[in-house]
Amino acid sequence: MTDINEVKILLSINRAADLLEKDRATLVRALRHTRPNGYQGEQPRWMLQTIVDALAVKPSERRETGRYRDRYRLRASKALDALLAEFEELVVQIGDETSPDKRRQMALALAPLLDEFQTTYQGVGRALRVDPDVLGARADLIASEMLDEVAEAAQWGDRGGFFAEMVAAMQVHADDGEAV
Repeated sequence: MTDINEVKILLSINRAADLLEKDRATLVRALRHTRPNGYQGEQPRWMLQTIVDALAVKPSERRETGRYRDRYRLRASKALDALLAEFEELVVQIGDETSPDKRRQMALALAPLLDEFQTTYQGVGRALRVDPDVLGARADLIASEMLDEVAEAAQWGDRGGFFAEMVAAMQVHADDGEAV
């Protein structure tokens, strides 16, 4: 017999509301800051366990648990979600590495992905006609938080040195791999 947690069925909010006998609005609030596990067309979908976990968070805590990149979400974007998933996976790998030198190398190798996320975020924001000042401020907050996560995972003590090296590593031109 297959355990329900092993099944990778993606559910819409409406389908999950029916299955769990919950109000749709409750699920919308619970999943507001939860990245979808996938999409069907342009519509976000979640696995049952993701939905149950989101519902387990107290409503009073939901408002404060989102990170900047979740709070300032422009709109469901497959491109941003894919980049964010890759970023989070790589941060975990950096944190799991035992060698300090290897952690630093891995952190610097992540820099182009941060730059790509930033560029994509701003591109999506411009396409949605978000005020440029607001978009820039949001993008800066997201970049700062993401850099902090990488620094923490890499256990890079000198934050000034870390920041300088990451910015230098971000200066690689994506098209030809040469420094800008």
